[in-house]
Amino acid sequence: MLVGSGAMAQDTALYFSPTLTSEFSAPSAFDGLYAGVLAGPISARKNNFNTVGADIRPEFGGVVGWNQPIAPGVIAGGEIQATVATDFSSSAYLRLMALARLGFAAGDNTLIYVLGGAGRLGESWAFEAGIGAEVMVTSNMALRLEAAGIGQLGPVPNGNNIPAISAMRITSGAIWQLDGAPAATTFNSGPVTDFSGRYAGINIGGFTDPQFNFLADYGYGYHLSRFEMGGFAGYNHALNEMFRAGIEVQLGANYDTSGDAGIDLLALGKLGVVPTPGVQVYAAGGLGAVEGKGAYVLGGGVEYALWGQASLRGEALILGRMDGQPGLTGVSGPSTSKVTIGTVWHFD
Repeated sequence: MLVGSGAMAQDTALYFSPTLTSEFSAPSAFDGLYAGVLAGPISARKNNFNTVGADIRPEFGGVVGWNQPIAPGVIAGGEIQATVATDFSSSAYLRLMALARLGFAAGDNTLIYVLGGAGRLGESWAFEAGIGAEVMVTSNMALRLEAAGIGQLGPVPNGNNIPAISAMRITSGAIWQLDGAPAATTFNSGPVTDFSGRYAGINIGGFTDPQFNFLADYGYGYHLSRFEMGGFAGYNHALNEMFRAGIEVQLGANYDTSGDAGIDLLALGKLGVVPTPGVQVYAAGGLGAVEGKGAYVLGGGVEYALWGQASLRGEALILGRMDGQPGLTGVSGPSTSKVTIGTVWHFD
């Protein structure tokens, strides 16, 4: 009877704890040698990397790299990107970058990754950092979309030196896997996360401060919005089958291409509801710091389970200054927003 009662208790548990299925033992579709073509806009508007011609122009080129699985659903890799940015009239310049990547499988045919590295942009040495995604669309070809901020490494020849991020690119591409890795073009239909336990993720979006409560002028003018990207980690406790309570820490970098950049660090409490398997809606609130100023935070988001332990989420947060001081426009109160989309990996 003890054995039988134990089995019954297990069968009638309020929620299940999903396991990593065999399809996720390694991102095999993203394993080994790859190469591809790249295209997209690049913005270098401060006359430091390119001194003549259009500030915003298209770039075209290629990429070659290597992916190596290092844990279930996780890869590390490196690649070389070479592109030419041209305005089709008076000038063109080269972008040549050596980049490291850390990627996470979000399903058996999708890879989300962060990247960083250094190389040459126009007339200067430069660094890059960004976020991207690849989705397999045939047995050996993936489509890619990535965004990266670019900054100087050392002075530029014309002396117009800009700190932090002063250029940005949004790059699309078609990538071919050259090692004959197993195809992965179907979605996993197995169990999905129940939104409990430990998790971590990366996000990308915008930080908007219309009253200039937080964003400062570092010598390049006031800008009411900046590009935002970063990461987060947290823990959710299942109160019952439907409700979740948790904590989360977010670290983000916000920048524009003028040379102004900052950091936001937030600690949040969360209360979520799972109205149906695979969907969580949550409210969030907490405290933090933006550009060194204390902030309080209110907001929430929606998280949608993909396959296995991965999910997508959209989140909107409203921030206000803890000291109550008005911003540059003389208006106080919670008027600053951080709006992001992200990918989440659940580890329990």
